[in-house]
Amino acid sequence: MDISAASLSAISQAQTKNKVDVAVAKKTLDAQKQTGAAVVAMIAQAADQSKSQATSGRLDLLA
Repeated sequence: MDISAASLSAISQAQTKNKVDVAVAKKTLDAQKQTGAAVVAMIAQAADQSKSQATSGRLDLLA
């Protein structure tokens, strides 16, 4: 089987593009995980504040 230089170049470019696509997808996933963790932390903080307000019997209406 005879593989031309153009075919080898196309294969190499496809492999490089695939590696870049995977790297970008990993970075995107990492960013989404960080955002999700931040949202979960904000929800937990809001729940804690809600519990403390419920037990104190006061509600801050000016905040």
